[in-house]
Amino acid sequence: MTPSLSPHRIWNFSAGPSTMPLPVLMQLRGDLIDLDGTGIGILEHSHRQPTYDRVLADAIESCRILGEVPDEFEILFVSGGATNQFGLIPMNLLADGATADYPDTEVWSAKAIVEGREAVPTGTIAVPFEGKKFRYDHVPAQGEMTPTQGAAYLHYCSNNTVHGTRFHTPPVAAPGVPLVCDASSEIFGRPMDWSKHAMVYAASQKHLGVAAMSLVIARRDLINSPVRSLPSMLSYAAHAKYESRINTPPTFAIHTAGLMFRWMIQEGGTREFEKRNDAKAALIYSIIDGSGGFYRGLSRVECRSSINLSFRLQTEALDTMFADEATRVELDGLAGHRDAGGIRASMYNAMPIEGAQALASFMRDFMRRHG
Repeated sequence: MTPSLSPHRIWNFSAGPSTMPLPVLMQLRGDLIDLDGTGIGILEHSHRQPTYDRVLADAIESCRILGEVPDEFEILFVSGGATNQFGLIPMNLLADGATADYPDTEVWSAKAIVEGREAVPTGTIAVPFEGKKFRYDHVPAQGEMTPTQGAAYLHYCSNNTVHGTRFHTPPVAAPGVPLVCDASSEIFGRPMDWSKHAMVYAASQKHLGVAAMSLVIARRDLINSPVRSLPSMLSYAAHAKYESRINTPPTFAIHTAGLMFRWMIQEGGTREFEKRNDAKAALIYSIIDGSGGFYRGLSRVECRSSINLSFRLQTEALDTMFADEATRVELDGLAGHRDAGGIRASMYNAMPIEGAQALASFMRDFMRRHG
């Protein structure tokens, strides 16, 4: 059976794996059969041959151009999602007896704290902000967090997918303490201030394509001297030395990320996507704010995310009805995370404004019928 050249697509608001742009999907469809006219598909190519050399070099170059990544930063593609990095980061950066700061702003930062303590029980993971006390409705404001003097690093999650909060500016660490950022849910959704960061990482299934890989962008001086001896697969220095292919790397995920980088460049880059994401979010937040309490956001207004919009209706029964009815009209993936409930609309870079408009129209109609 020959697949349709114009496949039927619905609006996918899933938090991840998430929606991808049709031009990239169409390119991948062809590349599965024949990459670069070689007669061999991307899934079949050796990671030691010239064709894959080109794929890898293109992905690195496109990433650097898109993110305006300075030369002193290494660009790595590491197998496994962000949860894998929760352990690798302290293994590489947190020496025995040292302390790292981890403000707890939601589910994933909380998991990073647990994983970090298990990975390096001889170090200390300090928690200078405990968002759980506030039901994770905001990230720490200035003066609300006391960073540790002389910490090895401060780790934070810049955009929190479950409750829909965001650091609009990076947190302030103690003087001389490097920032490590989990940017999984907003990587390249806005410009990154590299002067304030030593490492930025992101799972690939939200903005960069397919699951089971992480992008790690780290200053060479930070990763080239790990604090302990590690097996090669756990060492960022080894990943850098062997060009992200110590063993057979996730070649399909890396190729997909490369195509995503190029697509984002062609669409105008991070500043353009910041404008688009803000515009999509404004459509939905205007309905929430003007609903008279029919829709209620989970986060404080000053901390709202432009990527992951979480809200509730007046009852759990209405939450369920909303998600079910939305699915029937081809607005998929809107049920909230199990830890927060309610509704969550994830609108990553690949979600066009038309998707937000469709959701806004449904929200108005649902409120008219059930409000």
